[in-house]
Formats: sequence, C-alpha cells, structure tokens
Amino acid sequence: MNLESTATSAEYWSDLADALNTPMMKQFLAIKKDFPDTILFFRMGDFYEMFLEDAKIASSILDIALTKRQNAVPMCGIPYHSKDNYISRLLNAGKKIAICEQSKPEEAGSKLMTRDVVRIITPGTVIEENLLSGFQNNYLAVLHLKKSLIYFAIADFSTGEVFYSSVSVTGLERLIAELEKFKPSEICVPKSEHTFFQELEYFKNREFTVLKNQIETSEKDSFQVLSKYLNEYIRETYRDNKLVLREPKILSSGKFLEMDRETIRNLELVENEKEKNNTLYSIFNFCNTAKGKRLLKQRILFPECDPVVLYSRWEKQDILLKTVLAPYITALKDFGDLERILTRFRGNHAYPRDFRSLLNSISSGIKLKEELEKVSYPFLIPIEELKKISDFIQERLHPGDDLPVILGNGIFLKKGFSQKLDQAREAGVKGKDWILDLETKEKKRTGLNTLKIRYNKIVGYFIEISRAQAEQAPKDYLKKQTLVGSERFTMPKLEEIERTILEADEIIQEIERTEFNRMVEEVLKFSSSLLSFSEEIGDLDFQISLLTAKDKFGWIRPKLSEDRSLDLNDSRHPVVEATLPPGQEFIPNSVYLDTQDKAIAVLTGPNMAGKSTFMRQIALNQILFQIGAFVPAKSAKLPIVDKLFTRIGAGDNLTAGESTFFVEMKETANILNHYTEDSLILFDEVGRGTSTYDGMSIAWSILEYLSSLSVRPKTIFATHYHELTELSRLGGIFNLYLETLEKEDRVLFLRKVKVGKAKKSFGIYVAKIAGVPEPIVKRAAELLTDLESKKKEIKIQEAQPTLFTEPETKNFNSQTEESILKLKLEEMTPIEALKTLEDFQKKLRKQK
Repeated sequence: MNLESTATSAEYWSDLADALNTPMMKQFLAIKKDFPDTILFFRMGDFYEMFLEDAKIASSILDIALTKRQNAVPMCGIPYHSKDNYISRLLNAGKKIAICEQSKPEEAGSKLMTRDVVRIITPGTVIEENLLSGFQNNYLAVLHLKKSLIYFAIADFSTGEVFYSSVSVTGLERLIAELEKFKPSEICVPKSEHTFFQELEYFKNREFTVLKNQIETSEKDSFQVLSKYLNEYIRETYRDNKLVLREPKILSSGKFLEMDRETIRNLELVENEKEKNNTLYSIFNFCNTAKGKRLLKQRILFPECDPVVLYSRWEKQDILLKTVLAPYITALKDFGDLERILTRFRGNHAYPRDFRSLLNSISSGIKLKEELEKVSYPFLIPIEELKKISDFIQERLHPGDDLPVILGNGIFLKKGFSQKLDQAREAGVKGKDWILDLETKEKKRTGLNTLKIRYNKIVGYFIEISRAQAEQAPKDYLKKQTLVGSERFTMPKLEEIERTILEADEIIQEIERTEFNRMVEEVLKFSSSLLSFSEEIGDLDFQISLLTAKDKFGWIRPKLSEDRSLDLNDSRHPVVEATLPPGQEFIPNSVYLDTQDKAIAVLTGPNMAGKSTFMRQIALNQILFQIGAFVPAKSAKLPIVDKLFTRIGAGDNLTAGESTFFVEMKETANILNHYTEDSLILFDEVGRGTSTYDGMSIAWSILEYLSSLSVRPKTIFATHYHELTELSRLGGIFNLYLETLEKEDRVLFLRKVKVGKAKKSFGIYVAKIAGVPEPIVKRAAELLTDLESKKKEIKIQEAQPTLFTEPETKNFNSQTEESILKLKLEEMTPIEALKTLEDFQKKLRKQK
C-alpha cells in the first residue's frame, strides 16, 4: 500500500507535519526518541497503537491493517488484552518491543494522559509465561573481548541461571560449540567490539544487540565485567531493576565432555531438523517436571568427566530400583516451575495462581521426603524453611483451585484473614441485592416497564428508560446521558448505593494488592531454599526418567573401564531402535577399542549397510554412559572420554562460499588439532568430496599419522576406499566391515559388523534399487570391471608413507650431490644462490 498515493508529495508532507504537531504525537515522538531500535507499543485506551515506521514494520509482520492518523501518519493497532500473541510473533521475527503504558494526567485539567515505557521485551529477556516456549530454556549471550580472550556469559532470565566461561581468540571452536549447545535467542556485544564480532565467520549473518561500553575494572575476577553488562541490560529492559539473576556457574574446561558444533548436530542430541521427535533427548525424556526436562537436556549436552559424579548418580538409581516408582511419578506431576515462579516474582509479573502452585509443590515435596527417607534416598530439601513458607501462604490464600489469573478478577485472600476485607466483600454482595431491590421498587413506583438499572465502567450505575417512556420519568430523576433509543438517569438513592459498592471494591483491591505484594516479598526471602528444593526435584525427576527408559527399552548399567578401553557387546542405536516400526528389531553390534593394538578401526561396507548408524550408536552410548544413564547393549565397559568428535556427512555452505570438501577439511582439521589421548574420534568417508586420489591420499595419511602415535585415540574410520584396509599391517589399525549377502541379482544388507574387510562396495546395486535407468547401470558395471583390472597397488612405508604408486627414482650424479652438500648457504647472497641453482639445473638437463 502506498501511503502517499492519495495526495501530492507537498500536500502529504504538509499534512504529516500538521498531524505530528499535536500534543499526543509530540508525546509519542519524545518517547520514541529514547527507544529507536524498538517497536513502540503506545497505549491509547484499550489499544496499543504503533505509528510511522513502527507501524509499517509491525503491520507487515503481524498481517494487520495499516491505516493513517489524520490522513497522514501511518498507524496500526492491536487490542491490549491480546498483546501476547502479537508480541510473540514480533519476537520470533527478531524485533524488540517497548511497552508504553498510560496513567492519569499529572496536571489537573490536562486531557493528555501520562505515558511511560514500563518494559522492553527482547528475544532473550522474556520472562512472561505466555511468551515462553513451554519448559524450554530461553538463553541470552553476552560476549566481551579482553586482550587475547573472549569472555562470555549465557543467561536465562526466565529461570535466573547464569553460566560464565572464556576462550582464546585463537580457539573459537569452543565458543561456537557452547553457543550451539545453548542456542541463545539473543547475542549482546559491547559497542566498541561490535565490528570485531561481526567480522568473525560464525557471526556473519547474525544480528547483535549492541550494549553501552562498561568501564574495565582492576578486579581479580575476570568475569566481573560480564556481570556489569548483564545488570545494565536488566536495568534497561526491566526499567525497575528488580530482576536479579542467580550466582553464576563457571563452565570449566575438562569438567564436561567436550563436543564441537558438528558433533552436536551430527548426533542429533536435542534437535533433528527432519524428524523433530527423533533425538536422544526426546526418546528418553520421561520427566514430569519442567525443571527435570531442562536438567535432562543440560546433562545430555554436558556429559560429566568426573567418575565420582557418575557413581553418585548410580547409587541413587540403585536405591530407586528397589522401590515402586509410580507414587513418586504421581507426586512429581504436582510440581510447578519454581524457578520461573521466583523470576516472575522478582520481575513484577507474579500471578495469584503461582501461590497455589508453590503450596502444591511444597506439600508434594514434604510427602516425597517422608517416603524417600524410608528407603534412605538422599533427598536433601530444606524442610523447615519450606514449612514456614507454606504456613505463611496458607494463612492468607483463598482455598481451592479457582484463584484468578489476574489479581482483582476474583477472590485471592481467604475469608477470615481480614475483618475489614470481609465487611467490604459483604457490602459488595449485598450491594447487588440492593440494586435489584431498588429496580423492582422503582418499576412499581413509576409504572415504567422498560426501566432497568445497569452499570458500565465509564458512566457507573444508571437507570435506563426507553425514549418512548423517558418523558414520564419522575422529577427526582437526574438525566445523565441521552442515547438513540434510551435515556439514562440517576437518583440520590442509587448514588448512595453506588458509593457504598465502589468504596467496598476499592477496599478489596487495596487490601488484596497490599497483601499480594507482601506475600511476594516474603516468598523471595526464601528464594535460596526454594531453588535448592527445585534442584532436588529436578534431579529426582531426571533419575526416574533414566530408570523409566531402562525398563521401557531394556537398557543396562555400563561399567567404568579402568584401562581406557571401550568395550560394547551387542550395542544398539537408542534413537533408531526406539523409533522402529512395530515388529522390526534393531540388529545389535559389538566393538572393542583400546589405545594400543586395537585403537583404530577401518570400517568398510556398501552404502545403506549401516556404517553411519554403527558409528553414531557408539557415540550415543558413550554420552549416555557419561550422564550416568543406562545404555542399550548386552554389556558395556566404557572409559571416561574427554572429547568426542564426529565427522559424519557435510553439506555445502555455498552462502559462505564453502564447498562440501572445504567444510569436510575444516572439520577434519579441527579434530586433528584438538584431540587428546582420551578422545573418541568417528570419521565417516574423509576425502569423498574431492578426486579419488586426492581423497584417498588424505585419508591414508591421517590413518598413518594416528598409527604412529605412542598412545592412540580411539577411532572409527569409515571409508569406501578399500585400499585403506591394507593399513591393518600398521600398529593399532584393524579392519571391520558390514556384512552383506549376495543372492542371485540381489544384495541383502545384514547390518552386522564383523572383523575383516568388505568384498565390494555395491554402489552400482544401490544405484539400481534407487531407480537409475538400466542402460546406465549396465554401462557402470562394465566400466567398474575395466577400472578394477587396471588398479595399481599401494606401497606402505612405515617411516615415510608412499601413496598409490612408488615414485620414480632419479639417479643424480654423485659429483652434483657432493657439490650441493658442500654449499655454505648461510654465507651466500640471494643472487649467488640463484646463480648456483641455475648451474645445477644446466648440468642435470645435460645428463637427461
């Protein structure tokens, strides 16, 4: 829609100038000036209005009508009571929203309402229940460059959690991996560092929130400046500065199993772009609380490296294995999201029903404590503090589950708590009876059958009579309003009743609001105890979820390997097995890896045979082990792995100018530059993105390099280069293959891993069953036979590998060799060196 199409340009700008010169628009422009990067929701009566560029942007995203104010100012609006839906859509589009509310004029006689921005809602600062995606965390990241380090904070404003860490500027892979785990919906950087971060490859297409620079301090705590940035952003977005985040947790290197971005994506731990529910998280998420679900996801993304933590989790599971879980599961279903309730309390967004949720949670927690004590389960909750909170709330809160969503829309405080409140409520109830009684008497006194007593927020209580009977109204009726079909009146008796009712409503509102605020403040005094309670509930829910998965899928308890070996007997892929159609069974496979003779498995087999699935199941079993879970296997003895790398598949990153092969090599380089002796590496078809000889030479070289190490990282190396199986003659390398069965003109993929090497790749057969035309398949078979007959043998040299063919030897004249050896290069000028080189070149040409 062209807003200027109805008038000439000069007329439009003249009209626009006039329209912007009104008191209300001047007020809008003054407020908007302070919030230029937001869409300003400007409260006008029962609507939030947007003007000028804000209106154009919002109307497009929200698909609402774009109109004009005074035929010039672009505007659109939404009802205030349904704002959450519209705000959510704007947040998903990456926009920030400034909520500007109205109040009564400060100056007597002024018609212009007072307006102030009370909240700025951004994608990473949401705490409002209706704007959050269920139980999911909603993270915000703050990045700060200081000398050679990047300090970063990850905060969830809705739960109060904060994580701090730092990485070297040269080690951005770890920062990228952490951001991949947390998936922040907003990333903030200081103004002076904006250009630096914007130019980093990972952030090239990312929008940043730019923060005001903070003055560096000399404190020993290097993370102090991150706290300053977070606190300043809280002050800016929440306006009242009451929101307080929890004590930060430090993400120390070595505490958790490290996984890079590619590994997290390849293993589909918590996200699957194609099949949303086919993730490790989704198949064994049997949690019943919001905290438990968040904790399960965190522990999948941050597996432990400390065996003491694993033994602690196993001890709890062993206790629960001896009990019936059903009563605990029933109790957990009554728990509210305590973390988010406390955050809403701090952020002035508390709901009356939050108190009922607190009471139910505490009641269920106390019962759980009593039951778990009987079986000696360490359920460490602050029982005395919880009882104090419960008693305090129960003394005040209206019983039952019919508490209002919003304070003032129903009964909040219980009867008997306040005598003054009870009297006001009685007056309110009786007032309605008084109104009905007065209406009956007035109808009888006046004989006017159309007479009714009504109420609205603008006029208050009034007597309404049809226009036809209005002239017969008694003289003691005072006219209030004339409508098309009726007249509205009042009278002294009605005004008296109205005053009583309205005074009662004011008393009720004042008492309930005062006590509501007091209850919020009192609960916040116990926030530490409530958060500790929430952690215990989350951990119990997590443990029960693991036990439920064990029973449902037939998983077993793995053992800790003391010699760093990995031994999986009849292991299965947890996600594939859980999502198989009814009647199908997953074919298990075994594998043994150590750091010496059986460190590197070269895995061969045809496409579709299951190589990638086999490698992923090894990785997923390792992760399950390091979160303290059971694993899908007949038996398992696993080591603590410090880093897990997978290079499985690669997609073209054409928008960044990166081909499949370049992405593949970057991922391979990352692995080879960062692995340790305790790492687990899974390579899938390294080198496939380039020419056969180039790819094979790279793969060959990698395997020889890993073999040459005194302590070798546990590695699975899947490949279609069958020549690589010859490397089993080197130390630490052995062969595995996926078994197949040829039957007439068909190939059966048996999905079974065996020791040895595959006979064929069966690529032509795969092409055939995929539907490639028969003439092409036939010709491919002919070419394959011809090419295989001409294949050259690859020579292996342990000291210095030679690839594909032995290089031609050239016999240099011994006199020339001696002359080269006698050269004193350090004493030669560049010109002399070039002249000498030219002389040698001439001699060699003569010899040739």
